[in-house]
Amino acid sequence: MPNSTPSKKITDYGARGDGLADDREAIQRALDARPGHIEIPPGHYKIGGTLRIHAHTRLSLAPQATLALADGAARTADDYLLTNANPEAATADAGITIEGGIWDGNNAGNPRPPGLFDAGFSGAMLHFRNVTGLCLRNLHLRDAEAYHLRLTHARGFHIETIRFSSTRVRPNNDGVHLGGHCEDGVIRDIKGLHPGVTGDDMVALNADDALTRTEVNGMTCGPIRNIHIEDIEAEGCHSFVRLLSVWSPVENITIRKVRGTCEVAAINCDAARGCRVPLFDEAAPPFPDGVGLLRNIDASDLLVAKSANNSIALLRFETRMENVRLHHFRRDLSRDQAPGQPTLRLRHVALRELRLGTTAAGREVSFGECVESAAADIPDLFINPQ
Repeated sequence: MPNSTPSKKITDYGARGDGLADDREAIQRALDARPGHIEIPPGHYKIGGTLRIHAHTRLSLAPQATLALADGAARTADDYLLTNANPEAATADAGITIEGGIWDGNNAGNPRPPGLFDAGFSGAMLHFRNVTGLCLRNLHLRDAEAYHLRLTHARGFHIETIRFSSTRVRPNNDGVHLGGHCEDGVIRDIKGLHPGVTGDDMVALNADDALTRTEVNGMTCGPIRNIHIEDIEAEGCHSFVRLLSVWSPVENITIRKVRGTCEVAAINCDAARGCRVPLFDEAAPPFPDGVGLLRNIDASDLLVAKSANNSIALLRFETRMENVRLHHFRRDLSRDQAPGQPTLRLRHVALRELRLGTTAAGREVSFGECVESAAADIPDLFINPQ
């Protein structure tokens, strides 16, 4: 998009921002006058249907601008507060930038169906499928019914300075959620603004999932590669990072600087064993030596604690792994609510080499073995190094 492209204000297209009128059609008219730079001034904009943003569009919201789903606006699996315009096109929507503002999913006014597999609204607030060069920054996401932000079939994306808040925390309330076929991305500066947020994973990399579940409708399974995650902070969130692989690989992932407390796990690699819908038969896993594949994972600089007294380890490793390294993991026992429970639990995997510590001798781990550590500090962990 040329820098000389003049910006357009949605008020020029009839948007009022008074919190009373439905501004969806006016904002969509501005989005359809593409390509270009669209500005949304301060105001409360009620959105009565899905906004669809086109390729090569920059959407800038003032810090005091709120886009909020109207009551009953989201009813079908294709409804969101905002999505890209061409999720099924042969050519991906390229060069979308969204910056600033408050994005409100109004979960009280837009509930999901009650059943796990019911047709209807998925609960996702922002959804992007078939995009390249997506840039999202300085967004305040609040009150999503399920996932705040979802991506699948996305390449070359940059997500930075995202804040989460909820007046009504909901189940499956992931913050940044990647599905299959996401590659070459940065996720940085992700924070919950108050305790209990997010109500599920702050950042989830789900290469595989139960696609028939209501909140997963619209996603896909497939590899996730080349993702850098940095600076995650929350108090009392469900979990910080999930790496979910059953059939498809999750590889070339870096995780840096995680701070705060979580109810469940700092890094969860349980292959969805703890979910209500199993993805595989434990008695007949997808591979002879287990499930999934996590390859070239490098995590460092984690200072975390448990905010709930349960037996789930902060580091939950139950997926096939190759060249996984953890450096400078610290458990803050001064505020840990489950100090007697394991820091690390590794099971359901067969390892040719596990090393705890740079000078420790490597050891094999058999498939039926469970390895646990209650150490508050894990300076170095190496799993099947190359």
